[in-house]
Amino acid sequence: MDFMPLIPFLGVSVPESLVLYYMALTLAGKKESPAFLMAISLLTSLFSYAIRSLPLVFGMHTYLQVILMVIFLNLFFRMSWHLAIIVQVLASISLGLMEGMSVPLLARIFSFNLKDIISDPLLRIVFTLPHLALLAGVTNVVARRGWQLPFLEGMMVAERGSNRRLIGRNNLLILCLVQALMLVLLNISFYIYAAAVYPSFTLAALVTTSSVVIITSAFATVFVARYLLKLAEREARLETELLHNREMHKLNLKMQVQRHDFYNHLTAVYGYMKTKRYHQAEGYIETLYDSVRQISDLMSMNPPELGALLSVKQEEARSRGIDFNWQVNIKNSVLPLTLEDLTQLTGNLLDNALEAAACSSSPKVDLVININNMGLQLKVSNTGAHIPEDIQNHMFAAGYTTKDVRSHSGLGLFIIKQIVDRCNGRLDLMETENYPGVQFVIYIPWNK
Repeated sequence: MDFMPLIPFLGVSVPESLVLYYMALTLAGKKESPAFLMAISLLTSLFSYAIRSLPLVFGMHTYLQVILMVIFLNLFFRMSWHLAIIVQVLASISLGLMEGMSVPLLARIFSFNLKDIISDPLLRIVFTLPHLALLAGVTNVVARRGWQLPFLEGMMVAERGSNRRLIGRNNLLILCLVQALMLVLLNISFYIYAAAVYPSFTLAALVTTSSVVIITSAFATVFVARYLLKLAEREARLETELLHNREMHKLNLKMQVQRHDFYNHLTAVYGYMKTKRYHQAEGYIETLYDSVRQISDLMSMNPPELGALLSVKQEEARSRGIDFNWQVNIKNSVLPLTLEDLTQLTGNLLDNALEAAACSSSPKVDLVININNMGLQLKVSNTGAHIPEDIQNHMFAAGYTTKDVRSHSGLGLFIIKQIVDRCNGRLDLMETENYPGVQFVIYIPWNK
């Protein structure tokens, strides 16, 4: 057992508990009166003193104290269990790391033996206060400036809105933080074993526990990465569906505007005819016809969601000075893949093509979609530089991008490859025939 007289113990434990609560509250964006914090810290320290008096292996009291502090954060500070666990574990990890670095460093500087520091109550107080003061100072700066971890902000929004998706992420975050805390505590346990002051785990038990924690952490990391990747893909799909709905709304609105302005167009044509300005009337009618025909073709396209997508991409290409041409040959809206997959393939390929073409001197993008007895063929071509082989080998990996990571997720081509593989299709990257550039060709066979 780790036994110290009550007064010296409180001299170490109360400041430690106070700093832990202060850090937890700051991370959660909450404030509390110093007197109340001191009272809760004293209560926590008394509980810890009682636990340390029991014949437990060194280190068990730390786990029990963390659990108690999580309960107190929930009861006295009105935190949810998710938030209380995360902020308390984060605070405990920070304290454990600082203690694991500060105490051995100070012991070397002042030529003290670690065993002497742990066994001497006064030295424990003296060697504990520096890193507690440092953590308290850093926490005070964070509190004054209102800094907050982004994932904690998202978590508090999720709690207010009952967002299950974000709460699910928080559960995974808790899992990772608990693993990190266990590694920190194991590190401290090795120090205690080396000092041989208090009863602790045997070396074999520590090595076995460390191995189990490391292996479990590795599997958990793989699980978390896979889950977050699926979550990101699903979010990208939802964003694409939302974008398509907006595009369809814009196309319908454009048609309504043209119908509303039809009387004005008719008046203009009548004015040209009345003043015998036949050439101007002819030019006006041709321009009006081209505009109406394009919208009519897009509105009558099957499936209509594809027409809405092309309408928006056409406007984007026009605003960026890109010559965008499309040819779609789909009969009866019968497709060898789902409509969502088709629009995702087309939208992501066009996004990349438009961005690549914008950097060329004569920007141009061509889209061809054909369906025949073999299946669907989707070709997107654009002017631009050739893609190097080293980039081609990684461009379909999740998160890989050569663009600004702040505005690009690197999931576009990854999602394309996932859809093509799921549909037993083929994706080819080649050079264009009519102009220097890049062409993506996708083949999707009919399902048998």
